[in-house]
Amino acid sequence: MLNRARLPALVLAVGLLSGGLAVLECLPAGASVNSVEGAPTKGLLTAGEAGRLGFTKSVGKPLTSKKTGVVGCAIGAQAEFEDAKRATGVLSEVLVCKSANVPAGLMVKAKKAATTPLSQKPPKSLGVTAFERAAGSSTYAIYWQRGKLLELVAIDVNIPASSSSTTTPVSVAPLTAKQQQTLIKAALEQDTTAH
Repeated sequence: MLNRARLPALVLAVGLLSGGLAVLECLPAGASVNSVEGAPTKGLLTAGEAGRLGFTKSVGKPLTSKKTGVVGCAIGAQAEFEDAKRATGVLSEVLVCKSANVPAGLMVKAKKAATTPLSQKPPKSLGVTAFERAAGSSTYAIYWQRGKLLELVAIDVNIPASSSSTTTPVSVAPLTAKQQQTLIKAALEQDTTAH
């Protein structure tokens, strides 16, 4: 099972799980940036999209919060899925911020804080703000901005190891070509301009 408290902290220190979560039903695709601002779960990967990528097990229902712990981004949503072997997982997250300046600032901080920049480039269709980073020994994320939205998709390619409480430093292993393509496809599926 994906570690719900660990991934967001590693990916961007977003802290969606830090308090006040309410469970929502997954809303159907067909979202635009404006509709995601009002209902952020519309911007998440759906179970069908995740299933087509090989993540057939939902880790609970999509979650939303009006207390994300991120200054300037009070509303957020998150969904998690795993493969059938519970070895690899994907995290889909959207933050709705009060202005476009807030996610831009958060992304600058995330770029500076990342200890392991990757040579991989996210798809151009995610915009000039998009970037990819390793967020631990087995977790990789693509971040991008759409107006007031900060979106990210992360893939954990070794759930059993990342769920461990061991604090021994582990080097970052590169994604395989297939894992990289899965991460890219997940980001493209989630991208609110594609919905």
